[in-house]
Amino acid sequence: MITTLELNARRGVQNVTKDLALGLKKAGHTPIVYTRQWGPVAQDLRDAGLQVEINTDALKGPFDVIHGHHLVPCAAVLARFPETPAIFVAHDNVSWFDMAPRLPSIRIYAGVSASLADRAAYDSGAPREQVRVIINGVDTERFAPGPAPAPKPKRALAFAKNEEHVAAIRDACAQRGVAVDYIGAAVKTQLEDPSKALPNYDLVFASALSAMEAMACLRPTIVCDGRGLAGMVDMARYEAWRPQNFGLAVLNAPLSAERMLAEIDRYDPAEAVRVGERSRVDHDKTRWVETYVALYREAMAMPAPSPAEAQVQWARHVERWTPRAAEQWQFAHERQVMINDVRRLRLGVEELPRDNRIAFGLEGSATRFMEPMGFEQNQNGVIWTNGRVASLRLRLGLFDRDLMAALEYAVNLPQKNFELEIVAAVNGVDISRWTETGYEGWQHKTRTIRLPVDFLHPTSTWITFRMAQTGGPTPPRPPAFGLRAVTFRSDAS
Repeated sequence: MITTLELNARRGVQNVTKDLALGLKKAGHTPIVYTRQWGPVAQDLRDAGLQVEINTDALKGPFDVIHGHHLVPCAAVLARFPETPAIFVAHDNVSWFDMAPRLPSIRIYAGVSASLADRAAYDSGAPREQVRVIINGVDTERFAPGPAPAPKPKRALAFAKNEEHVAAIRDACAQRGVAVDYIGAAVKTQLEDPSKALPNYDLVFASALSAMEAMACLRPTIVCDGRGLAGMVDMARYEAWRPQNFGLAVLNAPLSAERMLAEIDRYDPAEAVRVGERSRVDHDKTRWVETYVALYREAMAMPAPSPAEAQVQWARHVERWTPRAAEQWQFAHERQVMINDVRRLRLGVEELPRDNRIAFGLEGSATRFMEPMGFEQNQNGVIWTNGRVASLRLRLGLFDRDLMAALEYAVNLPQKNFELEIVAAVNGVDISRWTETGYEGWQHKTRTIRLPVDFLHPTSTWITFRMAQTGGPTPPRPPAFGLRAVTFRSDAS
């Protein structure tokens, strides 16, 4: 039994669910899919002879194991079949509906990248060393090599599930004489089967699974989307970025035409062949399905918690997710975040005021001036992350001297002897580095960092925070970093 929130568009987890279900069927298993929203992907699975349901009453069971994607449908099926062992796989760094529930049927937690394994451990309370990392697989029979790319790129395909990177790609490709086609929700254009289109392009702009599918077609691939830029994949970058599934955790550079130009100029079809041949081995769908089957068998062999512990976990789950008049209620809070996003999209990020404390309060008003990326939603006035990278985008306006940024931040360390190095960078240039250690739990701190005028841009400046363990034992849970407020002042020296 596979659960997923929706099957109404050919993207992301929906494609992963389809590939997994078809792969399991091909391997001789009988997968059944439960989703909360019908659509073309659900119909594809029905047409392939698989059972797909949107109502738990239609699920007859029994099942050997449950493969859970997404909090809501997974919890519904676990409640319907409480004796069936389950695994839960995290696919998204920030969405509330991808939080890993702590429920008694779930024997094993996993993430499709290292940062998502961190999130699954944090959400569920499972020890991080017990959470698995299973990089997505690619159907290498469908996504096959095509004609060799041109010596210099002439045609490019850009995936646009969001739109913030579209202008940078358009401007950079125009300067290099590259014709670009766009597909994705942001441009309201979808391809029924990208595997047929990808081999016809010299260059591809994509992230996560779409980037891996482009590599499998031996296409030179620039990893990016509207959340940021990683760059052109070569063998060294492949090794570094693969543990993060070529997703959010590697999109660390700000988006600009200049940076896109620099990555386009790294175009090397021969290197793309080397990368693609390696990727086709590493991400082979058959091996990927076998990995999950082995995980299912491991989960089925694990003991269930006691009835008393199961009751406690279910009570805590219902208590956490029952609607209530509190800011922490995820659904109500997400509504406020969406309202803030609508305001920002209508007006653009407003020019940053100087000498005013800009707080991430309960209303999230700081999003008028700063666009957080990689941070979790506001909790008690703090935006936070337990990932490795998070950023703020600012519109500074005109200036002629360095800026001083007074940070009010919080850090959660899992152990007193844990050492967490935090590096702050401005538009990709490291400007400050410090270490947090010697305490356990949350500590609220302040620190002022200098933003050199030479690294700033009046309309789009990025402040990026990178976190890494530099000392101490393997922690029982990941550390976390949060921001409460920032005050910007011109340097008077």
